Amino acid sequence: MIKLSGLRLSFGTGFSLAVDSLKIREGEVYAVIGPNGAGKTTLLNAMAMLNAPSAGSLTIMGRDALAPANRLLLRRAMSVVFSQPYLTNDTVFNNVALPLKLRGRADAAAVAQALELFRISHLRDRNAKTLSQGESHRAALARAFVTRPRLLLLDEPFGSLDERVKDAITRDLRRVVKESGAAVVLVTQDQAGALTLCDTLAVLVNGRILQQGEPQEIFSRPACKEVADFVGVETILPGKVISKAENLCAVEAGGHTLMAVSACEAGDSVFFCLRPEDISVSPGPEAGGRRNNFKCKVASVAPWGLEYKVELDCGFTLQAAVTKQLVDGLGLKPGAQVYASFKAVAAHLIKRNL
Repeated sequence: MIKLSGLRLSFGTGFSLAVDSLKIREGEVYAVIGPNGAGKTTLLNAMAMLNAPSAGSLTIMGRDALAPANRLLLRRAMSVVFSQPYLTNDTVFNNVALPLKLRGRADAAAVAQALELFRISHLRDRNAKTLSQGESHRAALARAFVTRPRLLLLDEPFGSLDERVKDAITRDLRRVVKESGAAVVLVTQDQAGALTLCDTLAVLVNGRILQQGEPQEIFSRPACKEVADFVGVETILPGKVISKAENLCAVEAGGHTLMAVSACEAGDSVFFCLRPEDISVSPGPEAGGRRNNFKCKVASVAPWGLEYKVELDCGFTLQAAVTKQLVDGLGLKPGAQVYASFKAVAAHLIKRNL
């Protein structure tokens, strides 16, 4: 569906987008996540043919998207949804019908189907300016799908919504996308939303794609420290592999020896990475199954979504995610003595250059 090679796009601000290679298949949902200013919208606008690159090639649906002769055909085969719905002062029905009207078509059945897909048929005669945020986003999505696009481009589509509304719309969008067979490119800071929708995930930082692949692989095995930081790896310790037996590495970090299953070799300088949900906190050392057990002191306890984040001083710092029941049951508070443990397979080593 999309093939991009050597794309370069620069601005007077000094920011530059440089994407060496990117391929998106038909029917694939491809999400690009990254921090503010990473270049996500710039990349999406290049795919939408709104920003012309200074170098590189961009092929969409087998056609050169940089050739002016192909632009109208390609734009009519795609839809773009922005972070704000941008609905006109008209009925919901007429808003959804607008792309068809601009193409010189009248298809009430297609509009009715799009309204039904996103569960807003009952709002068809309402003025779009009276809708709630969630209803407005559903109307914008229905408008995007009314032309039955082969490619859908989404730019932070749910950033202004609360979690309950966003989750409901995201589930419906996933269903509609899979039924339609359209390829989707989603750019967002919302990692949870991206994971709900996408088949393939890419992490964009400072205008470069640092890693792309299966979402679970990126979250559990980030390729570099920048990716690890962004995807929520809370414990990142510089260290060195001091020995290796088969695939089990002993890593010296923070004055302690930590064990990790890894392809790294003895002598490698590494970052020792752990996600907070992979660390167990208990009143005493855990027996069996965990090669890493450390006596530690609670440095801080703070709410973290539906859980609590506990900072542990083990001579080095660990960040653990625990339930409220565990906080109350162990009496976790600053100064409390506990044990932290984690499996060697839960740790991930990233080679670092000195």
